[in-house]
Amino acid sequence: MEEPPAKKAKAADPVSENIDNLIENIKNSPNNLHAILNLEIHDSIPTEKVYVGHIKNSKDLSITILTLNEIIPLKQLQHLKRVRKKDVLLCPTSYLTNNSSIQEFLEANVPSLRHVFEYFKEIEVPALPPKLKRQHFEFNKVWSCNFHPNEYLEKMAVDNFFNEAELKNHRMYMAIAFDVAKFYLEKTNNVNLISSLNLTNVTVIVDPSISSIVDIAFDNRENHPLQHSTMLAIDNVAKTQNGGAWNVDNKNGIDNKLWGIDKELLDDLQQKHDVCIGARQVRGKNESCDDGGPYLCTGYYVYTIREPCIMCSMALVHARAKRVFFCFENTSFGALKCKTQLQNVPFLNHRFEVFTGFL
Repeated sequence: MEEPPAKKAKAADPVSENIDNLIENIKNSPNNLHAILNLEIHDSIPTEKVYVGHIKNSKDLSITILTLNEIIPLKQLQHLKRVRKKDVLLCPTSYLTNNSSIQEFLEANVPSLRHVFEYFKEIEVPALPPKLKRQHFEFNKVWSCNFHPNEYLEKMAVDNFFNEAELKNHRMYMAIAFDVAKFYLEKTNNVNLISSLNLTNVTVIVDPSISSIVDIAFDNRENHPLQHSTMLAIDNVAKTQNGGAWNVDNKNGIDNKLWGIDKELLDDLQQKHDVCIGARQVRGKNESCDDGGPYLCTGYYVYTIREPCIMCSMALVHARAKRVFFCFENTSFGALKCKTQLQNVPFLNHRFEVFTGFL
């Protein structure tokens, strides 16, 4: 027997309220955001076995170091100091072949040093340079390291990067992404809104220099396999700069300011969140670009409900996004944390910062 219409409508309310609860939790969480940094920052640093020689006479240290640096340079271990008191770092154990001893190795390669050392020992040293002060402190217990502190990185690593006002703004823009998802899912009569959040995404792009939303996009993968929300948002940003590839109607009628967004949604967001909406005016080719834009998403912040996939993440690299924020991990295809960390690939010509931890 079919349920009365009133009961059907009532059954969907708790699900909708669950999204509202998520939004409130995102906006009111006291926690700072977490930066997704290179694994070297948080994981234990790999070690390498090396030979160390204890020198007999301290007066021989200078000539010993000069000779070793010339004949047996450390190459991949240049972050390590060559001397620690009377101990001298000779070479990685991998340099030795045919089961020869370190004494035989020195006699064959640096005969002038064959009588300089009292004894030898084998130790493990950090194979990579320290990135943080705490790593440097631990490394120095084993062997002396060269280290140049990076206060910006230190701040990111302890999850205390944003001040209260900045956090409020980041959480507001992420809450807007969830409001957008709720709007479109309700519009398509998708009763189980919470489950649908696992199958869709919303992207909000913000120009922090003017505290304004440049574009918002909702997934359109059901109709076009490439139109993930991030791809659509980047293309719509291009439209604000007289570019763009996909034919998306400008439904809000505010003259090239925000493309492809439902006018009803736009009015609701402005009323609910009191946000500024619109992109900077595009400059001509001969005008100064000293402030870094606007070329696509140069200097922009990008907020997504779910961690972007590899395609979307590479698009953000090419679009020159400055920071990317996401709420939920994408365990199947996430390219910023779960499957890989694209933002930490060293040979890319652009890298952005990534933050999560909204819930």
